[in-house]
Amino acid sequence: MPKNEANKVLNMGNFTTKTTSVKSPINEIVSSMVRLVNKHKMNYDQLSYATKQVRLKCGVKHPKRPKKLPQMPTKEELRTTFYQCIHNPIHKLIFEVLEGSGLRVSELANLKVSDIDFDDNTLFINQGKGHQDRKAVIGNKVLEKLKIYLEGRNNTYLFESNRNTKYSTRRIQQLCTQYAKQAKIAHVIHCHTFRHIFITYLTSQNIGREIREIIVGHSKGSKAHDIYNHLSAGGIDKNEIIKVLDKDS
Repeated sequence: MPKNEANKVLNMGNFTTKTTSVKSPINEIVSSMVRLVNKHKMNYDQLSYATKQVRLKCGVKHPKRPKKLPQMPTKEELRTTFYQCIHNPIHKLIFEVLEGSGLRVSELANLKVSDIDFDDNTLFINQGKGHQDRKAVIGNKVLEKLKIYLEGRNNTYLFESNRNTKYSTRRIQQLCTQYAKQAKIAHVIHCHTFRHIFITYLTSQNIGREIREIIVGHSKGSKAHDIYNHLSAGGIDKNEIIKVLDKDS
């Protein structure tokens, strides 16, 4: 086989050669870089800077990936399928809080009872994503369910197992996968789906972008919210948000 034929790339995405007898171009490049890194004893920052400069000098740009709208069930689908599969009231409440507050699953797992202000309808998120503290808003109807759930309990964390240990992020994710499978909903459901639904609902009720960013913990001007404007038609104070959340609970 001619040399140039042997080195033809089958897939430009991963630089895999057509023949196993010839070392792929990407492996040759990696081997060369490893030798250089070891020779010059480069640390992480130095290597990162070097690869960035190579991309700039060669004009290699990050490919633009198409933005896909998240496929998600409606609130009605959740009620008639997903929640119907959950017979454990505590498990059901976990997902109702996710849907009713927009919390990330890790934030819910780490939420302490002392972080809940029942008079102010707020949840204090201590060191959320990006190590940022914030307050999330929760409606009266979900809050009342939390009061009933906590009555007679001496929890440190909002949701604790029978062994008095908090529900881990992984455990909540496992429960979500379990019930989503039982529900047989056409859409894929993850814990983050409930956050999408929460923000989409606020958008549909004309809650402004800046307010949404604040209560869900997105950085100001985050492009993450552009997607929700596609999913829903669409200076409101906290009480207005609570009214919106109670209306649909």
